[in-house]
Amino acid sequence: MSGPPTIPHQSTASPSPEVDAYIETCPESSRARLIMLREAIREEAPHATERIAYGTATWHAGENIIHIGGYARHVGVYPGTEAMIAFEDEVQGFVTSKGAIQFPHDRELPLDLVRRLTRWRVDHIAAKGGGRGKASVESVRDPGPIHFEATLHQSEASGAACFVDFPWDLRETFGKGNLVPVVATWDDRVEYRGSLARMGGEHAMLLCRKDVLAELGKGPGEVVHVTVTLDLAPREADVPDALATAIDAEPGARAAWEALSPSMRREFALWIADAKRPETRDARLSKAIPMILSRKRLKG
Repeated sequence: MSGPPTIPHQSTASPSPEVDAYIETCPESSRARLIMLREAIREEAPHATERIAYGTATWHAGENIIHIGGYARHVGVYPGTEAMIAFEDEVQGFVTSKGAIQFPHDRELPLDLVRRLTRWRVDHIAAKGGGRGKASVESVRDPGPIHFEATLHQSEASGAACFVDFPWDLRETFGKGNLVPVVATWDDRVEYRGSLARMGGEHAMLLCRKDVLAELGKGPGEVVHVTVTLDLAPREADVPDALATAIDAEPGARAAWEALSPSMRREFALWIADAKRPETRDARLSKAIPMILSRKRLKG
C-alpha cells in the first residue's frame, strides 16, 4: 500500500489581533472557552481569515464559515441555518435558534461537534464553488495516483453495493475534508467516477457500485486493489440513492429536479447524504420533494 507523505495539519492564516481584542472584552467566564473554540475552528478551516463581523469572532473564506461569541453564562456558536439542519440530531439538548447554538459554561464544551460543524461548513462552501463565485474556501491538493488494497464491506444504505475504507486522512491528503471527487480504478481494470466521503466513521469511504462488483466478480469480504486519482473535471452532484428513488417516485419531480441549478441540486444531495440515521434521512426526503417541486432552496 502506497500513499502520499503525511502533511502537518495546521492553520496557515495568521491570528487576528481584532479577535484577540474581542476575546478580552468578553466576560471572563467565557474567555478560556472562546480560546478553545478558536483553536478547534482554526484546525478545521486553516485557510480562513479571522475577522470581526456582526459583533462576533468570524472565520471567512469566500463567505462566512462560522462565528463565535462569549457571554456571561454561555458561548454562542453560529454555523448558519444549513449546518443546523444537517446537525439537527446532534444539537438536541442545547438551546438553539435559527443558525445558532448556546453551550452553557456548566457543561463540557463539545469541541468535536464544533470541529465537525466547521468542517461541514468548509466542505459545503467548497461544494458550492467557494461562495457566490469567489475563490474556493480550500485549495484542493492533487497528490497524484494513490494505490491501496482494501476489503469490500456490505453497504446497508446502498443495497447490493459495497464500500471500502480510505486509509488516509482526507484533509492531509487532498486539502479537503469531505466529498473529494476521484476517479477510482478497481483491480486495475474497472473505472468509474465517485467521491471519497466521510459518513461518521473513523475513515472516509469509497462506494463500489453493484455493476462494478458484477464486473469484478467480487463481493463483501473480498480484497480489491484500488487506485484513486483526484477528479477535477466538472460533474453533477452525487445524488444519494434514496433521493434518486424518491424523485422518481413522485410525478413531476424528475423534471423539476433537472430544472434546478447545479448548486441547488448539490445542496439537496448534501443535505440527504449528511443524514446519519434512516429516520432523519426519511424526514428530510419528505421535506425535500415538495421543495424540489416548487423550486425552493433549502436556505431561506
